[in-house]
Amino acid sequence: MTPRFSVVVPTFNREKLVGSTIDSVLAQTLTDYELIVVDDGSTDATPEVLRSYGTRIKTVRQANQGPEVARDRGIALAAGEYVALLDSDDLLWPRALETYERIIQACGSPALILGATIHFQEHPVIPNDDGTSAIEVFLYRDYLAKDVEVGLNGSNMVMKKSVVERAGGLRQSTPTTFHMDLLDTILRLGVYGPCVVVRQPTTVSYRVHQTNSVRDVERMTDGIYPIVRAEWRGQYPGGTSRRFARFACIGGIAWYWLKRARVARRPRIVCKYLVYCAPMLLAGALKKMWGRARGTSRPVRVPRG
Repeated sequence: MTPRFSVVVPTFNREKLVGSTIDSVLAQTLTDYELIVVDDGSTDATPEVLRSYGTRIKTVRQANQGPEVARDRGIALAAGEYVALLDSDDLLWPRALETYERIIQACGSPALILGATIHFQEHPVIPNDDGTSAIEVFLYRDYLAKDVEVGLNGSNMVMKKSVVERAGGLRQSTPTTFHMDLLDTILRLGVYGPCVVVRQPTTVSYRVHQTNSVRDVERMTDGIYPIVRAEWRGQYPGGTSRRFARFACIGGIAWYWLKRARVARRPRIVCKYLVYCAPMLLAGALKKMWGRARGTSRPVRVPRG
C-alpha cells in the first residue's frame, strides 16, 4: 500500500545527531509514512547508527555528493504521495505529519506545504500539543503568490512527489556548490499550487550549531549567482507573467545575505551583490514596501478532525 508520506533525510557524518532525528520521525502520531535516510558517504559511525534501526527505516548509501543530490536520490526512491524533507540535525514534532495530513484534506491536496519552525541549540523545546490546538494556515494559489515571510530550510518543506517530478527534480550540485539549493527548489515549484504556509502549530525544530551551512557567509552568498543566471536563462517556470514575483523571491533572499555580508565586513561581496543582483534587489524591496502598505492575508483555520 502506498504511504501518504515519504520522509527523506540526507545525512553526512552526523553520528551524534541523526539518531534523535530518526527517533522524532518514529514517534509520529500518524503512521502512514516511510522513512528514507540517504547516507551521503559518511566516514564516521553514521552507518552503524543507521543499521541499529533495522527495518524501521530504509537506508541507501552513496558517494559524497552533497545534500541536494542526496535529497534528490531519496525523492526518486520515495513511494509516498508527499515527500517531507528533514535534515539530519533537526526534529519533527510528534504531530507534524498528522498536521500535514489535516491540511492536505482541508486545502485541496496542495502541491507545497511549508511547516512552522522554531530554533533551538542544546535542548529542544518539548511540545505541549495534545491534538486539540488550532491549526492555522495561510493559503495561496502558489508559492510565488504568498505575502507572508517564511524561512526556507531543509526540514519544513512538504512537496507532492508528482509535482517535484513534473518540475524536473532537484539540481545535481556538489558538496561545495549546493548552497542556496532550497531557493532553487522553491523557484522550480513556485507556480504549482495550492501552497500552504503553516502558522501554527509548530511542526519542526531547527537545530542551531557551529556546523550549520548557513554560517558560511562566503559560500552562501556565492550560491545566489547560479540562481540569478538560471533566472536570466529562463530556467524557472512561470514565464514573463511571473517574472517580477520570481525576482522578488530571489531579491528577498539576496537582501538578507547582503546584510549578513555587511555585518561580516565583506565589502567585495556587498559590491558584487549590488551589481549582479540589482533587479532582484529592487523587486524584493518593492514587494516588501507594497506588503507593508497593503497588509498580509488572513490565516484560515483547518479542522483537527
